[in-house]
This record gives sequence, C-alpha cells and structure tokens, in this order.
Amino acid sequence: MSINKATKRSSPVVKEKSIMRRIGITLGKLIIATVFTVGIFSIYLDAKVRKKFEGQRWQVPVQVYGQIKKLQLGEQENLEEIAQSLKVNGYQKVKFATRAGQFSQSSERLNIFQRAFDFANGVNYAQQLSIEVVSEIVVSLSVDEQAVTTLMLEPQLLARLVPDNKEDRVLVSLEEVPSQLIDTLLLIEDRDFYHHHGVSPVGIFRALLNNIRAGRTVQGGSTLTQQLAKNMFLNRERTLSRKIKEALMAVILELRYSKDQLLEAYINEVYLGQNYANGVYGFGLAAQFYFGKKINELSHGQMALLIAQVKGPSYYDPWRHPERAIERRDLILRLMFEQHLLSLVDFEQAAESTLSIRSNRRLAKKNYPAYLQLVNAELNQHLSSFTQKSGIKVFTGFSHRSQQLLEQSVAKQLPLLERKYHQKNLEAAMVVTDIASGEIRALVGGRESGYAGFNRALNAKRHIGSLIKPAIYVAALERYQQYNFATILDDKAITLRNGTGKKWQPKNYDGKYRGQVSLIEGLVFSLNVPTINLGMSLGLDSVADAIKALGYQQKLRMRPSVLLGAINMSPLEINQLYLSIANHGYYQKSHTITKILSSNNETLWQKQQSSEQRLSSNAAYLLDYALGRVTQVGTARSLTWRLNNKKVAGKTGTSNALRDSWFIGYDSKHLITTWLGKDNNKPTGLTGSSGALPLFADFIKKQGVVNKIEAKPESIVVTLFEQQTGNAVTDKCANTVIYPAVRDGIITSKDCLQEKEDHRSWFERVFGE
Repeated sequence: MSINKATKRSSPVVKEKSIMRRIGITLGKLIIATVFTVGIFSIYLDAKVRKKFEGQRWQVPVQVYGQIKKLQLGEQENLEEIAQSLKVNGYQKVKFATRAGQFSQSSERLNIFQRAFDFANGVNYAQQLSIEVVSEIVVSLSVDEQAVTTLMLEPQLLARLVPDNKEDRVLVSLEEVPSQLIDTLLLIEDRDFYHHHGVSPVGIFRALLNNIRAGRTVQGGSTLTQQLAKNMFLNRERTLSRKIKEALMAVILELRYSKDQLLEAYINEVYLGQNYANGVYGFGLAAQFYFGKKINELSHGQMALLIAQVKGPSYYDPWRHPERAIERRDLILRLMFEQHLLSLVDFEQAAESTLSIRSNRRLAKKNYPAYLQLVNAELNQHLSSFTQKSGIKVFTGFSHRSQQLLEQSVAKQLPLLERKYHQKNLEAAMVVTDIASGEIRALVGGRESGYAGFNRALNAKRHIGSLIKPAIYVAALERYQQYNFATILDDKAITLRNGTGKKWQPKNYDGKYRGQVSLIEGLVFSLNVPTINLGMSLGLDSVADAIKALGYQQKLRMRPSVLLGAINMSPLEINQLYLSIANHGYYQKSHTITKILSSNNETLWQKQQSSEQRLSSNAAYLLDYALGRVTQVGTARSLTWRLNNKKVAGKTGTSNALRDSWFIGYDSKHLITTWLGKDNNKPTGLTGSSGALPLFADFIKKQGVVNKIEAKPESIVVTLFEQQTGNAVTDKCANTVIYPAVRDGIITSKDCLQEKEDHRSWFERVFGE
C-alpha cells in the first residue's frame, strides 16, 4: 500500500522529466537542423559571394578617349589651339598653375599642371609641363622642369558607354583615394571597421546613442561590410530574411577577404547619385559627377559632401536640395574637426565655402554620336561584349578641333547653298582622316550637330559618280608601256548594249564631244565618254581589280555603267579608296580606335601601323599629279581662289540628275571626304564643284592647309609629247605639251606632224642668239 502511494507521488516528477527530455531532444534536433540549414545556406551564399567578388564584380562603362596629342621639338604647333583643347578637357586657366587641372598662358608659353593619367607606359601621376612656341614652332618642352624632346597631353574623355544595367562607375584603387576621405567615411559609417568581423553590436548601440543625442540620424548601424553585401548581392527590400542574408554574407566576406579589399570594393560599389537614367556608383565617378574632378583633387568640403550622399543621394541632392546638402556637409565637417581630421582653419574655410558643384548636372554627354557609332562598330570587332563591360579604356584618333570645325562648316554652308540654289532639306556627311596613320579625326553624319540617328557617313549608300574615275585611270597608268598622260582617247558619241540588249548612250556632262582628248584631260575635266572608252579598252575586270586594290571590300558586279560611278558606296567606303591614293599608293585600313586597355591598364588590342603597297610608286605619283591638276585647272579649279593658291589635290563627283554631290580632297596631312544630297534621293541641283566642294574648302581653310609636296620618283621624267598624236617627241616638233611619264615607257619619235618654224634671223642661226 505504501509502495503504491510512493509511486503515485513520484509520477508527476517522472512525467515532468520525460517532457523536459523530449523538449530537450526536440530543441537539440531543431538546433542541429538549424545549424545544418544555416551551414548549407552559408555554403550556397559563400559560393555566390566568391563567384561575384572574385570574378567580374561590376559591369563597368567603356571609357572612350580622343587623340593622345604628342608634342615634339621643332614641329609646328599653335599655342592657342592647345589652350583651347585644354579648356575642352576641363582644365582651368589661371594666373599660376599650382594644382592639377590648371594651366597658365603667355604669348609664347603654356605651363600646364597635368592631371594624373595612365598612358600605358608607366606615367600615372600629376606632372608640370612647359611648352614654348615661337612663330608656331615648338622650341622648348619640359616635364617637371626637366627638358625633354617630346611629351604627351592628356586625351579628352569623349564618352562613357554605360552597360545595359545603367550602372555607371569609375573604378579606383585604395591608393588613389585620399586618406582623409577614407578616415571620414569610416568615422561616419563604421568607425570599428578594422575591429569587427562583419557585424558590430557595439557599432549598432553607439549609432543609436549618437542619433538620440543629435536628435536625428547621423550614423548608421550597419557596418560597411553589411552595406557592401546589401549593395553588391541583395535587393533593397526591408525584410528579416534579407537582414539575415546580409549578416551572413558580411561574415563570409570578412572571412574570405582582407579589410582593405572590402573597403576598396565598398568605395567602388556604393550608390551616390543619379545621372538621368544612369546610376552613379562609387566615389571615383561621384567626384566627376558632382565636381568635375578626379577623386584625388577634392577639397575638404567636397569630400564631406560626397560622404553626405551615402546616407541619401536623392534627399541630399545638391542641385535640387542645396540647403539639405549644406546642412549634412557641415555636420560631417564638424565631426571631422572634433575627431582631429581637420584643423580649425580648414574647418572654418570648408564650412563657409559654397557647394562648388558643376553647373550642368548631365555627366559626359555624348556630344559626338556619329563618331561614337563608328567606335562602337570597331569595338565589337575587337572585343566580346563581356570584355567590354570590364572597365576598358578605348583610345581613338578623335580631334576635337577638327570635329568642331567640321560641324561649323556644315552648319554654315548648307543654309547658304539652299538659299543660293533654291533647295530644301539638304543633308551632308563628312569624314576627316589622317593620311599617315589612317586615324579618323572627325566625322559628321548629318547637318544636325550631335544627332544620334541615321549616320549618313556610315550608312548612306549613294552613287559615287565621277569619284570612280581615278581607279580607271590608275589602272591605265600602271600599264606605262601602253598608256601615259598624252595617250589619245576618243571623245565621240558611242552606243553600248547591256546583257539584255538595251542601248546605253553615255554623254559628257556638258553634252559636247571634243573628238579626241589626252588621257590626263579625260581625268582632269572629268569627261565621261573618254573615260568609258578607256575603261572598255582596259577591260572591266582590270578596272574591278583596281577598285579592289584601292580598298573596296564588297562584291562588285561590273558593267559599263560602273565606269561612270553607277555603284553605291557610303562616304566611309569611298574615303577608304582615296586614302590609298592620298597615301602614295599604300593601303591601310582607316580606323577610329588606336588602342584598348583593360581596367588594369594592360593592352588588350592595339592598331599595328602597317601598310601594304597597292599601287606602284610611279602610278601613284602620276595619279596624284593629275588630281593636283584637277584643283588647279580642272573641275575643282575654284579652289585656287578659295584657298589662295594653296596646293591640294582632289576629285569632284556628281551622280545622275544631280542627286549626289561629292568632293574628296587632300593636302599633305588630311584627307577629307564630303557628300551632299537628300534623304529622299531627289535632285539637289548641285554638282560636286558647286555643292560639296565649298564645304571642303571652308573646312580645310579653317583647319589650315598643309601644302602638298610632290616627291617625284627617279623613274619619272618630264617628257615632251605631241598633242595630236600623243607621241613622245623632240623639241623640234610644234604643238607639244610637257607631262611627267615613266622613263621605261617612253619611246621618242623623231617624226613630227609639224616641225617648229624657225623665226630666227640668218645671223642668229649662224652665230646663235
């Protein structure tokens, strides 16, 4: 009986222990399951973190730069033009250049404090340059007061080609960031950064106290590592699950990577503003966006304003809410002073200063869309789209001065031509190419400057008219034993039939026939009938070979009408053909891009300066000579007064019914291709000489003509020819003309149609003059 009572009394205790045991076991299982789940989830998060952090972390915009200008002793330069290019590149003209990004100017000298820039040759620091120019000749150059024979100027940033995710940033290394900016950032956002392991309970508690004491939010509770994890890997939703992910990722980041690596990533990742559709990420780009400066050029107040944006770029937007921005900036400046990051004098000066932000909010507007379209096309040929998003730098041959003058010529001349010839809706395309390098210096795709639509220079395929003729004539000049400038060509009415039997009766532009003309006259005066006769005698296949040799890469369907330019080419394509002509018969591909560097300044691609001789030196010289005559006495002779007798060469071109007006001309330095027409392909009322030529003349006159120098090969000799027969003759013959010709192709005839009359007296004939 007593035993049963004892059993009954102990039963509740046993039951309680059993329940506790089961609860303990259940909790243990839950803890094990939780730890296991967290472990598995952490492994997943670890893989996600490593994949992005150790791979391509960001899609970074392509930075496109213009021409790297090189100055050399003894070369011709214009000091005012260099100063203008510095202003375009964001340099400030001052009395004394004491800081990077400044320059001073006198009548014969420029002193430039050049900003740090990596030319891919080890130069990545600010330098003091001095340039002395006397009578437009460089007489002295120095870098950091050391005399040099050559120096390079920082190229202009043309555009930032932002990737599809609309995130724009400039990557900077930790070494490039001023220590004061780093110290202030850690002071405001995470002063225990170098002591915690991703999550900081102490930091959260301190931020809470400081915010209560200030009466407003002055510090955040999240560590920089947590902010980095949120910005780089997560969305902005405010949920418990996201905070857990954020904390786990922060711990993983701290375990995997050093504090400096994390800080550098944060400096490049943090969102700091909005440039229209593109987000501004990282302090490197933010310095340019707000102040137009590089990060190492910022003042104390500017650093404080940038750090103020971390808390809320929209709320503290200095353009829209300057009062809020100043209040937040001054609060940060006071904290800097209290923590001995600023002296009293610096604090007072910074607090009293204006925001000093850029007047124009838009950053790196694409001012040259037509040129950049060609850059983009070339870039896609050289690199994959994936590599293009890795922060590459693209260097081009772009000249801001040439582009500016080109746009001015189009804007000025088109309205004048429309009024003079009673036309409307004229459009234009122009291409400027450096002959020696093949670099495209400037490009206009239409009359509207800065228009990003249809690019006529690249995509308008139009009849080239008489621009085709040099290819025909050079094919003849290559056969120097059969043809020379004096060779007689028929200029009489002809009838040709195409493959279907349809008749074609070509005529000269003026409708006249001259019976017979010399070969050079056919080209200089752009006569159609003699050209067709020449082309047919050469054979259409030979003409096709010449066109391809000059650089035309599309498939050619040859027929007699091609001899008069019944072939469609874009201005860029025909520019390529004439580049070989202007370059003495040497072919090289015209291009915009000269070099591509990775984000680490490693060369990914570089244009190799190689050229291939496509024309013999004799034929190239003779063709160049003839095109020089075009501008002196031929269809482009108005250039003699337009350019004040400066020496250039070129060719006019006009398509049927005056639908297309062309002129391609060149001096010793630049080749300029010009097209005028209408998008609806209706007549313009303009020939090559009345339409396109004035645009060429206006541009090259402003650019400055570099007179052509004719370097005659030794195998070319000046020869006397009889005009009627085209034979090489002696000076005893009458009615002769002098032309250069290939020595080996000359057979001098002793016979004349008519000898010169001797008008000397018998005394002069006996005793001489």
